[in-house]
Amino acid sequence: MPIVISLLAMLVRISASTAQIATGFGTSSDAPLGPELPEIVVTARKTTERLQDVPMSVAVITADTIDKTEAATLDDLGSQTPGLAVISAAPGQNAITLRGLSGNNTVGFYLDDTPLSIGIGNAVQPTNYDMDPALFDLDRVEVLRGPQSSLYGASSFGGTVRYITNQPNLTEDHITAKITASDTDGGGGNEEVDALINHPLIPGYLAIRVMLFDRNNSGYLDQYPTAPNNYLVVLPGPVDRNINTEQTFGGRIAVEAKPTDDFTATLATYYQHMDLGAPFTFDAPPGTFSDPIQSRLVREPSTDQVQLYTLTLHDEVHPVHLTSSTSYMDRYVFNAEDDSKDLYFYFPQGSVYPSTLYAEAGNHNFVEEIRGSADAGPVHGVVGIFYAHAVAHGILNWPTPTQYESAFGSEPVYYNWNDFLDVQKAAFGELNIDLAPGLQATLGDRLYQQNQRFSVFINGIFNGGVKTPASTHTSEARGTTPKYGLSYHVTADFLTYATAAKGYREGGPLYPFPSTCTADLGALGLLTPPTAYQPDSIWNYELGAKTEWLEHRLTINSAVYYIDWTDIQQTITLPTCGFGFVGNFGNASSKGSELEVNYDATQTLKLGLSFAYNEAKLTSTIPGAAGQAGQALEYAPRWMGAASAEYTRTIDADTSVYLRGDFNSRSREDTSYNSQSIFYNNAGYSLLNLRLGVKHRAWSGGLFVTNALDKHAETELPLSNGLDLPTQRRIALNRPRTIGLDIRFDN
Repeated sequence: MPIVISLLAMLVRISASTAQIATGFGTSSDAPLGPELPEIVVTARKTTERLQDVPMSVAVITADTIDKTEAATLDDLGSQTPGLAVISAAPGQNAITLRGLSGNNTVGFYLDDTPLSIGIGNAVQPTNYDMDPALFDLDRVEVLRGPQSSLYGASSFGGTVRYITNQPNLTEDHITAKITASDTDGGGGNEEVDALINHPLIPGYLAIRVMLFDRNNSGYLDQYPTAPNNYLVVLPGPVDRNINTEQTFGGRIAVEAKPTDDFTATLATYYQHMDLGAPFTFDAPPGTFSDPIQSRLVREPSTDQVQLYTLTLHDEVHPVHLTSSTSYMDRYVFNAEDDSKDLYFYFPQGSVYPSTLYAEAGNHNFVEEIRGSADAGPVHGVVGIFYAHAVAHGILNWPTPTQYESAFGSEPVYYNWNDFLDVQKAAFGELNIDLAPGLQATLGDRLYQQNQRFSVFINGIFNGGVKTPASTHTSEARGTTPKYGLSYHVTADFLTYATAAKGYREGGPLYPFPSTCTADLGALGLLTPPTAYQPDSIWNYELGAKTEWLEHRLTINSAVYYIDWTDIQQTITLPTCGFGFVGNFGNASSKGSELEVNYDATQTLKLGLSFAYNEAKLTSTIPGAAGQAGQALEYAPRWMGAASAEYTRTIDADTSVYLRGDFNSRSREDTSYNSQSIFYNNAGYSLLNLRLGVKHRAWSGGLFVTNALDKHAETELPLSNGLDLPTQRRIALNRPRTIGLDIRFDN
């Protein structure tokens, strides 16, 4: 922990020199002490509590922080929250990791009470990416570290990320308009328009809130034509400049009715449509980080469209607060992928011919949760029931190019149709028992049952040229995920806690194996080809403390944890037949620590520091894969850190100016277990954001620079829908330095 100690020492030195800093800006050396830090209220345990009273590791990103850091995507939030690793191939194409537990669907992702990642199992692509909901008009984002399976279910294996929206105000009119314009180095101009209207239709009883947004970002990658006789070389032109554009628009409409003092009903709809002009990746080779170019033969646009409808009911039947959350979500994803070079690699012809793989997938999810909570009495907490019905479908269609018809005939290169049904039922509860003044025990559990049905039809040359009859597989899983905790308020400002909790991740179906894979499966001890992979589970053991100091101007929250992970869902590639599948192989452990410090040093200076350290590694060798005991888990950075400083100067009674800097850094991470691969790991990187802002009673604005150091960072090594070449890979790249201006009007 020497880095943590060094960072704490740095914070002490900074705070000790606060008076000199203030003097440098023209204020008295006897600058007044800062006010108390704003009190943050969360609903992490599905009941309203102060953040400092919740005995678990929770990070909160407030609306003010989102606005001042120009955060627009989930990846932006991840860079500000150590421990939250967002593996991003592009906007809307994210995988979330907490505490080093990498893989598909290890972190629950919620918009208010609606799970956004349910039922998107590994079998259906490309919707196993987490989407990017709009960050405008959010109250906060809560990041719950560690398994939350007792309250949030299977999708919260390693933790939960919750976007909490602002609800309609029943008594006040409110109008907000925000305009942002910027320019990206090596790209072009960007603009975003956000608008908000809140209006009480019947003051005190009925109100409507409407949020709209439209974002247009330029690309920053250029696409060159591929040389017909050497796909690792590009031709000089023609060049498609700044091809990886983004256009995202949508909005949210919420109507809230409160006919009585105890009953509230909120009906809301959310819509979002995202179009990407091309992947946010370059090809290596011939591209490099200093010259990140794409080498493609066909265009690769993508579309991601989401519709979400929710009905939330709240009722007070004293002393119990009842909540019903009903939601229905439709998500449709389409993308085109250039697999020309893959086809040439496996079936070489006279030259590389254009060949496109088309992928489309959709989800149709219905979720209902009914729960009751009580905050008073010696025994209080939450109990509830949960039901989810998720249907997903997917198609991968790789037609045969004209130039290959003489060899392939009427067979497609590859065709896959699949349909996936996931039904989950659960009863859950988490009770807090007051044992003595300041001493509280927590007992939680979730009893779940899950049924899945999977149908698939596969055809094509890459499937051996033999049609696989449509087949259907079913599976069922059931179990419990207990949680045990003990917390003690040493003083009103000093909370300590210990927790042991189990997390599980749902299993899923597998594609049928070609007959050529029999020998490979036998070498793994699988005499009968598996039709599904099973759930895997963890036990998380955690100690933590939440403390407030200096008359509530300083908070220091910390936690240490150890995680035991068994029967890991691993992707295995069979060496002879080349078929990949998910199986339960091997065990792993993850141990680490987390630290968050917030300090209002004076009336004018605010400081923040956070740090996460993690050692996630295999504890057994994985059969059929390159993974050896002791190797780091994939996409699990050893450490992540972030620091912020904000200085504010009052101009008059209505106006102030501020200067803010946000710096974050992370270590390298392994992207595979094959240490001989040239694509073995992502390098670490550091990002700096700067902002000079003005706040007025009726408006605010600022000049900002994101990625001020213009760091080219590798954010993912994304896998293709088709085949990945051993000689060339796509590397996802972050947005270069962007300079812009925004202005916001509030009335």
